[in-house]
Amino acid sequence: MSRAQPPFLRGQRRAGRAPGRRLVIAHLRGAVLRVGADLVVLDVGGVGYLVSVAAGTRQSLPPPGGEVGLHIHTQVREDQLALYGFATVEELDLFELLIQVDGVGPRVGLNILSAASLEVLKRAIVSEDPTPIRRASGVGPRTAAKVIIELKPRLDAVAEMDAVPRAAAAAGDGAVPKAVESALRNLGFSAQESRAGLESVDWKTAPSTQEALAVALKALGRK
Repeated sequence: MSRAQPPFLRGQRRAGRAPGRRLVIAHLRGAVLRVGADLVVLDVGGVGYLVSVAAGTRQSLPPPGGEVGLHIHTQVREDQLALYGFATVEELDLFELLIQVDGVGPRVGLNILSAASLEVLKRAIVSEDPTPIRRASGVGPRTAAKVIIELKPRLDAVAEMDAVPRAAAAAGDGAVPKAVESALRNLGFSAQESRAGLESVDWKTAPSTQEALAVALKALGRK
């Protein structure tokens, strides 16, 4: 007997999505059902989602029964859906950069994030110190070197993107850029694309959420 597909994958096929298009879950909020060594099961509207997490996010989780929200990276392969959760957008950003490095899949990416704090890892990459990266399970000298070579020039761009919401908050209501970023993620844009959309908005004019979202979507080529 063949296994029934999850509703979200059945819907994906009914909608006739082109091959290679991702079904994106950008954020989950729910009650903690169970916490494992590198995972958490969240009850979201009566559905249990298994989410893989790094050590830092795991340590920040409340005990079972407590509510938590996680930023999600979604990976779809054939009929399998894998979710990776992060307590902060900054952790998600670094994870999505890591898995673009040849030889670093999602599992190794989580291992790297578990090996040291976010700031320690960023400093290690910028200063070309492979030691904290090599502490991660599954990471050898060559992979650590690739991470440094490929990510060092990109961390400056990440730092600039991180400054956008702070600048927007200083110019007006900090809730608006957060709402726009969340809307962009829910529409399927990556963390980097969402931040690029935020950069296109003139926050000094104190736009509403709808106005800012319209500007961001236009900049990203979607009406």
